This record gives sequence, structure tokens and C-alpha cells, in this order.
Amino acid sequence: RRELAFAGDAAIRKRLCPSCVRLASLMITAASAPECDQVDASPGVMPPLAMCSASVTSAASASLPPLSARSTSLALFSTRSFRSASAGACCGIAADEDVDDEVRACDAVSEDCDGDSVGIDGTLLRPAANVGELSASSGDSCAFGPSSPSRSAGKSSIAASDGGLRLPSILSRCASTGALGRGGNVAARAHLRLNVTSHVPGTSVVLELAQGELQRGSTGLPEVLTEGKTEAVELRSASAVVGVLRVSDSPPIPFGVQVKPSAPSRSNSFAAAGALGGRGPELVNFVSNEVRQRCVVAHAFGPLEAGSGMDATGDGIVIDAAIGPGSHAEMHVTVRKAKKKEITRLAQEQALINAMEQRKYSTLISQIARSRMRKVETALIDQAGRVLKSIKMPDVLFMSHKELSKLMSWKRVTVAAGTSDETSPCSAGADCPCNAGQAEFGEVCDVTNGMIDRALAGVAPTHMSADKWLFKALVKAALVAPEGCVWKSGGKFILSNEDRNQSASAIVNVLEREGSDCDAGKAMRALVAFTEEEYRFRVTAIQLNFHPNNKSSHKQHRDIYGAGQKGGINCTCSFMKCTGTVCYSIGSSRQVLTETITDSRSKYTPCGDDCTGSKTFHWLHSGSAMFFNAPFNNNHLHGVPPMEEASGPRISIAL
Repeated sequence: RRELAFAGDAAIRKRLCPSCVRLASLMITAASAPECDQVDASPGVMPPLAMCSASVTSAASASLPPLSARSTSLALFSTRSFRSASAGACCGIAADEDVDDEVRACDAVSEDCDGDSVGIDGTLLRPAANVGELSASSGDSCAFGPSSPSRSAGKSSIAASDGGLRLPSILSRCASTGALGRGGNVAARAHLRLNVTSHVPGTSVVLELAQGELQRGSTGLPEVLTEGKTEAVELRSASAVVGVLRVSDSPPIPFGVQVKPSAPSRSNSFAAAGALGGRGPELVNFVSNEVRQRCVVAHAFGPLEAGSGMDATGDGIVIDAAIGPGSHAEMHVTVRKAKKKEITRLAQEQALINAMEQRKYSTLISQIARSRMRKVETALIDQAGRVLKSIKMPDVLFMSHKELSKLMSWKRVTVAAGTSDETSPCSAGADCPCNAGQAEFGEVCDVTNGMIDRALAGVAPTHMSADKWLFKALVKAALVAPEGCVWKSGGKFILSNEDRNQSASAIVNVLEREGSDCDAGKAMRALVAFTEEEYRFRVTAIQLNFHPNNKSSHKQHRDIYGAGQKGGINCTCSFMKCTGTVCYSIGSSRQVLTETITDSRSKYTPCGDDCTGSKTFHWLHSGSAMFFNAPFNNNHLHGVPPMEEASGPRISIAL
């Protein structure tokens, strides 16, 4: 028994991987152990590294080749031939380093320059002819790719030649020393059968192991999976099987069998203490992370383009991975084409990530709202929320409380004298279809005065007009809400909650922050109830537009009534199917412009290349309401243009 002086040298220990350091420490400990003539052959028990004086003497007297002539990878072996998982997978010592002769003599098994092994009795051990090459990645990881000589997951066992010594089973080897490193004398054996099935042609796969090795007889996974065929590989370890699965260019999927959790739950800790005598937490099997046994990963091939509504165009795959319980576990991985809904979610993830990189407040907050509607992963949305909090909202992007008090005062309200509509026909020709008045039967666009008085009858006080009372109540609610809730959108401002959610319930909630009995909340509830009764439809969204003066505007647009339409890049509409819009106007008089459009969605056809379409200006006075249905919305654009004449504040309530 020779003392392994090199294992105590700190300079050399720094160049050894953790497995070699543990092995060296065990060999030093074994050197001082009492000699024995027999080995405990009970399953799972690690034999002592110094077992009998005869064997050690034989090893010491064997003519071992010098260290410089051996492989540059130093594999430490006990007298039971504990072999590393692969030649060259361990840490190395340079050939020209000064190593004592006693160090060379203490190795029970060494490798000569041709890769053959010498047993403790001097017998030459040659690897079997069908042993494949095991390629090592960074650190201790081993990458198991195709079965080709360059990237194959071969067998880790070495067969003995006639009369030679065979390597013991994995339980009595030091390929994985996790259990021993914790002081245990029984290694918990882990086994995993990995089944991978691809329904997408040309799917590549790579398996990388941080702990464990291939089962004898298992040939690994092919580089490219055959469509519709299930490929299987079996893995084993003396402690835990830990690795990563990479499918095409998708994010890597980590997995593990019989892994000690880094942060066990309280219940698991108590259960483990009872089952294992208080020696530690219960071992777990996982995929993706330690608390999950199933994960679904979607991956897009290149950038995706947003289509109409909630749709997106592009290609991608979905990887569904699930792992079973126990030390002998089975893991199933299925690869398929991504569905339409999954492509949409991937496209939104890309848009959210781009917004996080740009760090533009208005864009990021809109993409967060869109991501919630499209069911993007919560962790990514939370990360985007943290980025948003680190960005200060520019003053030009919202109306401060001071500006609200000054600009949105009822004293500034102006009333225009105009009452009749003004129509400008297409200038290209009098017989242009745009001048017909409507493109299809059933179009409706009406402006009705006095609708606020009807809607708030019995709710608004009698000593004040209903439109004035509602105007003041909404401005007061905007002052109660945090600054930033009245935010700039195009040429106007919108009042909503911090998340910019414009559903009916969300708007009512932000108006009732002062209290459930506040004027703004009562008025909005009454307005919604009146609208649903009057037009026989359910209100799905509310948009509160603030126009401080004549310079404010609302650009020409269609309202979004369903998934077939395309919103702007920062549109937060839900794309729920709708049938019309009711817009109540309170405050100063403004004009609404409606104009024909001749695109693919419209029924209008242009009279020629110089067709200008027909335009109509409608006056909206305080207390009036404008209603139009889906056919009119398909064939016309509407908006609020800026005015040359001076105009005071106005609030429009679009339902």
C-alpha cells in the first residue's frame, strides 16, 4: 500500500475534476485501512480500495509503463478495477509533469499508449471490438449523439480477454460517487429509459449527460429521427441520472432521475426524514425543472409575422416531455408540428422579448397586455413587468393630475353652432360607387342627441345636467387613479388601469377606486345597462377617450370586431366577436369623420386609380351618442380630426 502523495498536493488537486478528487481521497483513506483477505460482495457496497497484501504487492511489482507513456487522461482505479466512464473523460496531467515513481506504482490499473489496460496481476485487458467512442463535452458532461464513430454513445464496459479480469458491475464502480461523497455506504441505483418519437421530418436530437452513462447494449440516439418511429435509449447511474435533451434548435430540456432537490418543500422534507431515517430530502425525478414531471416546449423556426387578429404566420415545433416516478423511470418525448394557437403564442413571445430589448415604455406595457391575452408563459410576463418597473414613463406619454385639473375643466367646454352633416362625394366622378351612400344592405350609422339624459335618468342628480355630472365624475375618477392611468394613445389620451385593460369590468373597477358608491362607478354601470337594453347586445369593452383641446384627434380607423381583423403593433383589443359600437360624447362639440374605403374587407369598389371616396362630417354635441353596426364598420373608416377653431375638453365613452 503506497501513500498517494499527489492527492494531497493542492496544486494538482486544482487540476482534478471532482470525481478524481473524491477517488484520491478514498484511496488515501483505504491505504490506512486494515488488510483483509475477502471482499464484501453484497450488492451496492463499495469495496475497500486496498483489499489484500497479495494484490497490492502484485500491483506494485507489475512493470507499469511510465506516466508519460500513458494516456494524458488520468483515470484512478481501485484493486477492483474501478474504471472511468470513458478514456479521456477525466481530468488530465501533462506528460512532462514531475511525478514520483511511487505514484506510478500505486495505480492498480493503468492504460498503456495503445489504450489497453493492465490488470492488478499484470494481465493485459483489451476493450471489446464493439465498444463505441464516447465523446466528452465541457466539464464532466458526455454528449450522446448519433451512432457514427465520431459521435456515438458506446458501451462503457470493457470486456476482458481470455484469462483476464472483467470489470465489476456499475454498483461496485466509481463512475458516480455521489452517494459515497455524502458518506453513505450504499449507492442508490438509477435507471432511465428515454423514448423519443418525432412526427416532424428532419428532426435532430442530441443527448448530453452530466451524470450517468449508457446501459450496456444501448447504442444511443440517431442524429436525425425517423418520422413516426420511436427511438429508445437506456441510461444508468450509481446515484442519479442527470442530463439535457436538445431537439433541433429548441431550448434545451434538462431532466433527472433520483436527484436530490436543491430546495425541497416542507412536506417532502418530513416525508423523506421518516422514510430515510432523517438523512435528507426525498429524491425526485424531473423534467424542465425540479418541481415538474411534464413540460411542453414550443419553438419557432425563424421570426414569425403577426397576422390578422390573434393569428400569426410561420412554422414551429412542440416538444412534449413527461417522466415517470421511481428509481427505474421512463421518459417519453414527442415532437410534433406547432398548432395555430401555439404559433400565435410564440409570435407574441418574440414581440414581448423585442419590446424588452427596446425598453420603450408604451410598447412594452402594450405587449405585456397582449401577452396576457395570448397566454404567454407567466414567468416571461413577470420578467417583462420587472423591466417595465425599471423604466420611467416619460412625461409626454401621460396627462398628469395637474394637467387634468387644468385642461379637463367643465368651465372650458365649448359648444359649436353646427348641427347638420357635411358630405363630400368622390371627386373622380359622380357615378362612383362610393357616392351611393352604402355598400351593402343593412348598414347603420346614426347620431342621436339626448342619449346621456335617457341613460342616466334616476341616477344623475336633478340640480345638474346629466352630461355635466358624468363629465365631472370621470375627471374626478381620473384624479383618484395613479398618475400614468391617463396615457397618450395617438392624438388623444385614454383612461384605464395600470395594465391598460379596457374590458368593461376593468374600467368599472378603476372608476370605483374612490369607493363602490362613487358617482363615476354608478354612472358607468347605468350607462352599460342602458346600452345593453337599448341595443340588445352585451357590452364587452369600454374605451374612455380624453380630448383636452382642438389639437387632439383620433385617427381614421375601423373598430376591431373579431379575429379576422388586424390591429396595430401595440393594439390591446381582445378580438372578441362584436356587432357594433355606441360612442357617447360629453363636453365640447366635435366632428366625427366617416369615409368610404375600398380595400379587400370592404364591399366598395373604386371608380378608378384616382378615386377619392366619399367623406361625411357628423357633429357630436354633449350628451349625444353615435351608433354604427358591423357592416358599416367593414365599409367605412371613422375618426375625430383636429379642428382649426378653438375647442374645449371632451370625453368620449365608446362601448
